Amino acid sequence: IVVLGPDTMEELVRTWANGFMTGNPGIQVTVSSGDTGVGIKDLIEGKIDVASASRELTEAENKLAHEKKEHLTRVMVARDSIAVIVNPQNKLEEIGLDDLRRIYKGEIKTWDKMVKELKVSEPIRVFGREATSGTSSYFHEHIMTDATFDPDVKLMPSSEAVIGGVFGNRLAIGFVGMSQAEKAADKVKILKLALHTEAPDQVAKESSVGELSMDNYPLSRPLYLFFKTNQKERIQKFIDYTRSEQGRKAVHDMGFMPIP
Repeated sequence: IVVLGPDTMEELVRTWANGFMTGNPGIQVTVSSGDTGVGIKDLIEGKIDVASASRELTEAENKLAHEKKEHLTRVMVARDSIAVIVNPQNKLEEIGLDDLRRIYKGEIKTWDKMVKELKVSEPIRVFGREATSGTSSYFHEHIMTDATFDPDVKLMPSSEAVIGGVFGNRLAIGFVGMSQAEKAADKVKILKLALHTEAPDQVAKESSVGELSMDNYPLSRPLYLFFKTNQKERIQKFIDYTRSEQGRKAVHDMGFMPIP
């Protein structure tokens, strides 16, 4: 079984694969990393068996599957949140989703607009992800809605690159999966999120594994495994493992939210 998908899920899928192979020594599971878009395309074209994904299929992917006469089955295996991160030196602690959108649209360009204590107008260095990233797709859908990124947003090839960029620049802001941000807590600061800048009472609690939920963090998203429906019998044992007690423990241990 060959599995490919986003770096957000890579460590989790590897943990599942190792646990599954321990109990099923006759079945080899190979895990590779690539954007959600790459995984879905490779699955439809028959290059891999399972695509892990941090978003739904796009219209173009559904069209490609239809053209190839392939039917895909989708299974939700966990939930994650998108974390908005800044450099640890940044005095900002929380941000409204409306202001976040304005930063990525290019309407807010300097930190003094966000942090009242700053007397100097310093530029905001904005990091994002490339269009094929599931994390980027989710951010566009839920934050940008009909708006596009400002041309000054620096698009990075991976979540690790975003974390590195924010860690290396005290003026930076970016977004990655919550589980990855929490693992990099020594390098970046996770901002609390408010639904609106004007309503601080709606600020979400700062995340930790124990309290992270769809209800208290506004950017929660499902994580999926996709496979060809006609391969279900061959893949099902691995899918079942991801939903088993051991599989759910791996989800929790890695900072994701298990599916009930």
